[in-house]
Amino acid sequence: MKLFLDCIPCFQKQVLFTVKDLDDKLKSKILRKVMILLCDTSWELTPDEIANKVYNLIREETGIADPYKQIKKQSNKMAMELYPKLKTEMKSIRKKDRLYIAANLAIAGNIIDYGPAFEFDLEKTIKEVLNKKPAINDFDILSEKVMSAESLLYFADNAGEIALDKMFIQEMITIRGKPFNHISFVVKGGPIINDAMIEDAYEVGIDELPNVVFYKIGNGQEGTGPNRWDGVVKEWIKEHDLVISKGQGNFEGLSENSNIFFMLIAKCPVIAKEIGVNVKDTVIKYN
Repeated sequence: MKLFLDCIPCFQKQVLFTVKDLDDKLKSKILRKVMILLCDTSWELTPDEIANKVYNLIREETGIADPYKQIKKQSNKMAMELYPKLKTEMKSIRKKDRLYIAANLAIAGNIIDYGPAFEFDLEKTIKEVLNKKPAINDFDILSEKVMSAESLLYFADNAGEIALDKMFIQEMITIRGKPFNHISFVVKGGPIINDAMIEDAYEVGIDELPNVVFYKIGNGQEGTGPNRWDGVVKEWIKEHDLVISKGQGNFEGLSENSNIFFMLIAKCPVIAKEIGVNVKDTVIKYN
């Protein structure tokens, strides 16, 4: 997805939230440097590429490798405390409806996002999402592919949210009556905002899924993995039968690819317009 002008002030808001606990002098210094970076960086880059530059600058100036580390732990804890209740409620749902409900629960989890949305209520969002239909609803295609696929590539988004992704994948396996031969679960190889990393995946038990391996997407730092637009990621997509992308960040970086399902809440006006929906709409979109 291309960069829109609205993305520029959005980056500045994200920076202010990220450094909110620092002293005013350092906050001012970082914000000024980010503004210079945004002015000097080509706006032909994708939002994904620019975000990597912005958060690398924050890490360099603060010396804090992962400013959202505690927030991610809290998000995982919050989701896992809700998890047993949701699993129990899932058992009372008709079998033919369970995959659809699980898909929408996974989408509801996408509200746990400290990029565009700093305040959220997960339980309230779950109720709202389950009481409306996705604005773009390619669930029937998704359901067919779940039944026929042998391999699953799953681009995770945020910490906490991945607990509901786990439930969704478990329901896929249940309705299939057999596991996937191969599940590739993609997390961030280095910290950026509250994006899930491998330690978050272990905290919520993604490693308990059958035949799962972890792939890593980079955060712009050397050694953290390929970026979403790299050729190796395109090969991942070609190599898997079923590809699911969660959240807005993955949509920004992967929207040019085909044979991929985008599942998210449209929290940003720019992304909502790009997809063709309204802010707060939910989406199951097949490219």
